[in-house]
Amino acid sequence: MAPLLTRGRVSAALLASLALTLLVALLVTLGQSFAAPDTRQPAPPAARLKEHPALRALPPRLAWAWERPEDLRWLPADAGVAWLHSRILLQGEQALVMPRAQPMQVRPETVLVPVVHVDASVRQPPALTAPQRQRIVAQLLRAAAQAPSRVVQLDFEVRLSQRAFLADVVRAARQALPADVALSITALASWCASDTWLQGLPADEIVPMAFRMSRDSAVLRARLQTQDGRFTAEGCGRAIGSATDEPLAGLRAPRHYVFSPRPWTPAAWAAHPFDTAPVAAD
Repeated sequence: MAPLLTRGRVSAALLASLALTLLVALLVTLGQSFAAPDTRQPAPPAARLKEHPALRALPPRLAWAWERPEDLRWLPADAGVAWLHSRILLQGEQALVMPRAQPMQVRPETVLVPVVHVDASVRQPPALTAPQRQRIVAQLLRAAAQAPSRVVQLDFEVRLSQRAFLADVVRAARQALPADVALSITALASWCASDTWLQGLPADEIVPMAFRMSRDSAVLRARLQTQDGRFTAEGCGRAIGSATDEPLAGLRAPRHYVFSPRPWTPAAWAAHPFDTAPVAAD
Protein backbone atom coordinates (compact mmCIF):
# COMPACT_ATOMS: atom_id res chain seq x y z
CA MET A 1 0.00 0.00 0.00
CA ALA A 2 2.85 2.35 0.67
CA PRO A 3 3.97 2.58 -2.97
CA LEU A 4 0.40 3.38 -4.05
CA LEU A 5 0.16 6.09 -1.42
CA THR A 6 3.41 7.63 -2.71
CA ARG A 7 2.13 7.66 -6.32
CA GLY A 8 -1.07 9.31 -5.16
CA ARG A 9 0.83 12.12 -3.49
CA VAL A 10 2.96 12.74 -6.61
CA SER A 11 -0.12 12.84 -8.86
CA ALA A 12 -1.78 15.38 -6.59
CA ALA A 13 1.28 17.59 -6.71
CA LEU A 14 1.40 17.43 -10.49
CA LEU A 15 -2.27 18.31 -10.75
CA ALA A 16 -1.79 21.29 -8.44
CA SER A 17 1.18 22.51 -10.49
CA LEU A 18 -0.75 22.21 -13.76
CA ALA A 19 -3.70 24.08 -12.29
CA LEU A 20 -1.45 26.91 -11.13
CA THR A 21 0.21 27.13 -14.58
CA LEU A 22 -3.17 27.34 -16.32
CA LEU A 23 -4.35 30.02 -13.91
CA VAL A 24 -1.26 32.18 -14.55
CA ALA A 25 -1.64 31.78 -18.31
CA LEU A 26 -5.29 32.80 -18.08
CA LEU A 27 -4.46 35.90 -16.06
CA VAL A 28 -1.73 36.93 -18.53
CA THR A 29 -4.11 36.51 -21.47
CA LEU A 30 -6.79 38.57 -19.79
CA GLY A 31 -4.26 41.28 -18.95
CA GLN A 32 -3.15 41.51 -22.58
CA SER A 33 -6.74 41.76 -23.81
CA PHE A 34 -7.39 44.80 -21.60
CA ALA A 35 -4.06 46.51 -22.37
CA ALA A 36 -4.03 49.59 -24.60
CA PRO A 37 -3.57 48.68 -28.29
CA ASP A 38 -0.18 49.36 -29.91
CA THR A 39 -0.83 52.36 -32.15
CA ARG A 40 2.76 52.87 -33.23
CA GLN A 41 3.21 53.35 -36.98
CA PRO A 42 6.16 51.93 -38.90
CA ALA A 43 8.95 54.40 -39.45
CA PRO A 44 8.64 56.21 -42.82
CA PRO A 45 11.29 55.60 -45.47
CA ALA A 46 14.10 58.16 -45.68
CA ALA A 47 12.68 59.78 -48.83
CA ARG A 48 9.50 60.68 -46.93
CA LEU A 49 10.98 62.31 -43.85
CA LYS A 50 10.30 65.95 -43.06
CA GLU A 51 11.90 68.59 -45.25
CA HIS A 52 15.35 69.81 -44.23
CA PRO A 53 15.08 73.07 -42.21
CA ALA A 54 17.41 74.93 -44.60
CA LEU A 55 15.13 74.06 -47.53
CA ARG A 56 12.03 75.20 -45.65
CA ALA A 57 13.69 78.60 -45.26
CA LEU A 58 14.23 79.07 -49.02
CA PRO A 59 11.96 81.39 -51.00
CA PRO A 60 9.35 79.74 -53.23
CA ARG A 61 10.97 81.00 -56.45
CA LEU A 62 14.64 80.96 -57.46
CA ALA A 63 16.32 82.08 -60.68
CA TRP A 64 19.16 79.93 -61.95
CA ALA A 65 22.02 82.32 -62.78
CA TRP A 66 24.44 80.66 -65.15
CA GLU A 67 27.92 81.62 -66.38
CA ARG A 68 27.32 85.10 -67.78
CA PRO A 69 27.07 88.62 -66.32
CA GLU A 70 23.81 89.00 -64.41
CA ASP A 71 22.22 91.96 -62.65
CA LEU A 72 19.43 90.55 -60.48
CA ARG A 73 18.95 93.44 -58.09
CA TRP A 74 15.39 93.86 -59.38
CA LEU A 75 14.20 90.41 -58.24
CA PRO A 76 11.18 90.57 -55.91
CA ALA A 77 11.60 89.94 -52.21
CA ASP A 78 10.10 86.44 -52.42
CA ALA A 79 12.72 85.26 -54.95
CA GLY A 80 16.23 83.90 -54.56
CA VAL A 81 19.11 83.01 -56.87
CA ALA A 82 20.67 79.60 -57.48
CA TRP A 83 23.96 80.77 -58.95
CA LEU A 84 26.65 78.83 -60.78
CA HIS A 85 29.46 78.63 -58.25
CA SER A 86 31.79 76.44 -60.30
CA ARG A 87 31.94 73.92 -63.09
CA ILE A 88 33.80 70.59 -63.09
CA LEU A 89 34.79 68.84 -66.30
CA LEU A 90 35.40 65.12 -65.97
CA GLN A 91 37.59 63.74 -68.73
CA GLY A 92 39.72 60.63 -68.58
CA GLU A 93 41.29 60.56 -65.12
CA GLN A 94 40.95 64.32 -64.67
CA ALA A 95 38.46 66.51 -62.81
CA LEU A 96 39.07 70.08 -63.94
CA VAL A 97 37.53 72.73 -61.67
CA MET A 98 36.56 76.08 -63.22
CA PRO A 99 35.24 78.69 -60.76
CA ARG A 100 32.66 81.23 -61.89
CA ALA A 101 34.31 83.94 -63.93
CA GLN A 102 31.36 86.25 -64.68
CA PRO A 103 30.05 88.95 -62.32
CA MET A 104 26.64 88.76 -60.67
CA GLN A 105 24.82 91.54 -58.83
CA VAL A 106 22.12 90.95 -56.22
CA ARG A 107 20.69 92.84 -53.28
CA PRO A 108 22.36 92.07 -49.94
CA GLU A 109 19.25 90.35 -48.58
CA THR A 110 18.75 88.04 -51.57
CA VAL A 111 18.89 84.35 -50.66
CA LEU A 112 21.66 82.60 -52.59
CA VAL A 113 22.15 78.89 -53.33
CA PRO A 114 25.51 77.94 -54.90
CA VAL A 115 25.38 75.37 -57.69
CA VAL A 116 28.22 73.03 -58.67
CA HIS A 117 27.75 71.90 -62.27
CA VAL A 118 29.48 68.73 -63.49
CA ASP A 119 30.06 67.84 -67.14
CA ALA A 120 31.28 64.46 -68.40
CA SER A 121 33.39 64.73 -71.54
CA VAL A 122 32.10 62.93 -74.62
CA ARG A 123 35.42 62.97 -76.50
CA GLN A 124 37.38 61.74 -73.50
CA PRO A 125 34.88 59.74 -71.39
CA PRO A 126 35.71 59.98 -67.72
CA ALA A 127 37.12 57.03 -65.82
CA LEU A 128 34.78 57.85 -62.91
CA THR A 129 37.40 57.19 -60.28
CA ALA A 130 37.39 57.70 -56.52
CA PRO A 131 39.66 60.79 -56.82
CA GLN A 132 37.17 62.33 -59.29
CA ARG A 133 34.34 61.66 -56.86
CA GLN A 134 36.36 63.21 -54.05
CA ARG A 135 37.04 66.29 -56.18
CA ILE A 136 33.32 66.86 -56.71
CA VAL A 137 32.58 66.41 -53.01
CA ALA A 138 35.39 68.80 -52.07
CA GLN A 139 33.95 71.44 -54.40
CA LEU A 140 30.49 71.02 -52.89
CA LEU A 141 32.04 71.58 -49.47
CA ARG A 142 33.73 74.78 -50.70
CA ALA A 143 30.46 76.02 -52.17
CA ALA A 144 28.55 75.21 -48.99
CA ALA A 145 31.06 77.21 -46.96
CA GLN A 146 30.02 80.29 -48.99
CA ALA A 147 26.28 79.70 -48.56
CA PRO A 148 24.54 81.56 -45.74
CA SER A 149 21.39 79.76 -46.92
CA ARG A 150 22.97 76.44 -45.83
CA VAL A 151 21.90 74.86 -49.12
CA VAL A 152 24.16 73.65 -51.92
CA GLN A 153 23.03 72.20 -55.25
CA LEU A 154 24.65 69.58 -57.49
CA ASP A 155 23.79 69.73 -61.20
CA PHE A 156 25.08 66.55 -62.88
CA GLU A 157 23.13 64.99 -65.75
CA VAL A 158 24.56 61.51 -66.17
CA ARG A 159 24.08 58.81 -68.74
CA LEU A 160 22.78 55.37 -67.86
CA SER A 161 26.30 53.98 -67.46
CA GLN A 162 27.25 56.83 -65.11
CA ARG A 163 24.35 56.54 -62.66
CA ALA A 164 26.24 54.45 -60.12
CA PHE A 165 28.93 57.12 -60.01
CA LEU A 166 26.40 59.90 -59.39
CA ALA A 167 24.79 57.80 -56.65
CA ASP A 168 28.21 57.39 -55.00
CA VAL A 169 28.82 61.15 -55.26
CA VAL A 170 25.48 61.93 -53.59
CA ARG A 171 26.14 59.48 -50.76
CA ALA A 172 29.68 60.75 -50.21
CA ALA A 173 28.58 64.39 -50.35
CA ARG A 174 25.73 63.91 -47.88
CA GLN A 175 28.13 62.17 -45.50
CA ALA A 176 30.77 64.91 -45.82
CA LEU A 177 28.48 67.94 -45.59
CA PRO A 178 27.51 69.29 -42.16
CA ALA A 179 24.09 68.13 -40.99
CA ASP A 180 22.69 71.67 -41.12
CA VAL A 181 23.55 72.00 -44.84
CA ALA A 182 20.92 70.68 -47.27
CA LEU A 183 22.05 68.86 -50.41
CA SER A 184 19.89 69.64 -53.45
CA ILE A 185 20.35 67.79 -56.74
CA THR A 186 18.85 68.40 -60.15
CA ALA A 187 17.34 65.50 -62.09
CA LEU A 188 16.18 64.73 -65.58
CA ALA A 189 12.40 64.74 -65.68
CA SER A 190 12.36 61.05 -66.62
CA TRP A 191 14.19 60.19 -63.37
CA CYS A 192 11.14 61.40 -61.46
CA ALA A 193 8.60 59.76 -63.75
CA SER A 194 8.76 56.11 -64.78
CA ASP A 195 12.51 55.79 -64.23
CA THR A 196 12.74 56.35 -60.48
CA TRP A 197 16.29 55.12 -59.84
CA LEU A 198 17.02 58.09 -57.52
CA GLN A 199 14.74 56.75 -54.79
CA GLY A 200 16.65 55.96 -51.64
CA LEU A 201 19.53 58.35 -52.29
CA PRO A 202 20.24 60.71 -49.36
CA ALA A 203 19.62 63.94 -51.28
CA ASP A 204 17.58 66.44 -49.26
CA GLU A 205 15.96 67.88 -52.38
CA ILE A 206 15.47 66.57 -55.92
CA VAL A 207 14.63 69.13 -58.61
CA PRO A 208 13.15 67.46 -61.71
CA MET A 209 13.80 69.66 -64.74
CA ALA A 210 10.63 69.95 -66.82
CA PHE A 211 12.46 71.31 -69.87
CA ARG A 212 14.96 70.07 -72.46
CA MET A 213 13.18 66.71 -72.13
CA SER A 214 14.34 65.56 -75.58
CA ARG A 215 12.39 62.68 -77.15
CA ASP A 216 10.46 62.09 -73.93
CA SER A 217 8.99 65.59 -73.95
CA ALA A 218 5.52 64.79 -75.31
CA VAL A 219 5.07 61.75 -73.05
CA LEU A 220 6.27 63.57 -69.93
CA ARG A 221 4.18 66.66 -70.62
CA ALA A 222 1.08 64.49 -71.04
CA ARG A 223 1.90 62.65 -67.84
CA LEU A 224 2.29 65.89 -65.91
CA GLN A 225 -1.12 67.01 -67.11
CA THR A 226 -2.70 63.84 -65.72
CA GLN A 227 -0.86 64.34 -62.40
CA ASP A 228 -2.06 67.90 -61.78
CA GLY A 229 1.26 69.34 -62.93
CA ARG A 230 3.26 67.51 -60.25
CA PHE A 231 5.99 64.91 -60.16
CA THR A 232 4.62 62.30 -57.78
CA ALA A 233 7.64 60.01 -57.31
CA GLU A 234 9.02 59.94 -53.78
CA GLY A 235 11.30 62.89 -53.10
CA CYS A 236 10.41 64.68 -56.35
CA GLY A 237 7.35 66.66 -55.31
CA ARG A 238 8.75 69.56 -53.31
CA ALA A 239 10.60 71.39 -56.12
CA ILE A 240 10.52 71.70 -59.89
CA GLY A 241 12.70 73.25 -62.58
CA SER A 242 11.46 75.04 -65.69
CA ALA A 243 12.77 77.35 -68.41
CA THR A 244 11.64 80.69 -69.80
CA ASP A 245 11.91 79.48 -73.39
CA GLU A 246 9.90 76.32 -72.68
CA PRO A 247 7.11 77.53 -70.41
CA LEU A 248 4.81 74.77 -69.29
CA ALA A 249 1.64 76.06 -67.70
CA GLY A 250 0.28 74.17 -64.72
CA LEU A 251 3.56 73.00 -63.18
CA ARG A 252 2.97 72.81 -59.45
CA ALA A 253 5.47 72.56 -56.59
CA PRO A 254 6.15 74.52 -53.41
CA ARG A 255 9.47 75.68 -54.86
CA HIS A 256 10.35 76.63 -58.45
CA TYR A 257 13.80 76.98 -60.00
CA VAL A 258 13.77 78.75 -63.37
CA PHE A 259 16.43 78.74 -66.08
CA SER A 260 16.81 81.42 -68.74
CA PRO A 261 19.02 80.87 -71.81
CA ARG A 262 19.55 84.64 -71.99
CA PRO A 263 20.44 87.21 -69.33
CA TRP A 264 17.57 87.70 -66.95
CA THR A 265 15.20 90.66 -67.31
CA PRO A 266 12.26 91.76 -65.16
CA ALA A 267 9.95 91.13 -68.12
CA ALA A 268 11.13 87.53 -68.56
CA TRP A 269 10.63 86.86 -64.85
CA ALA A 270 7.16 88.42 -64.77
CA ALA A 271 6.03 86.46 -67.83
CA HIS A 272 6.99 83.07 -66.45
CA PRO A 273 4.16 80.97 -64.96
CA PHE A 274 4.54 79.97 -61.31
CA ASP A 275 2.29 77.82 -59.17
CA THR A 276 3.80 77.38 -55.73
CA ALA A 277 0.78 75.67 -54.20
CA PRO A 278 1.80 73.57 -51.20
CA VAL A 279 1.60 69.81 -51.36
CA ALA A 280 1.20 67.19 -48.69
CA ALA A 281 4.49 66.18 -47.11
CA ASP A 282 6.03 63.41 -49.11
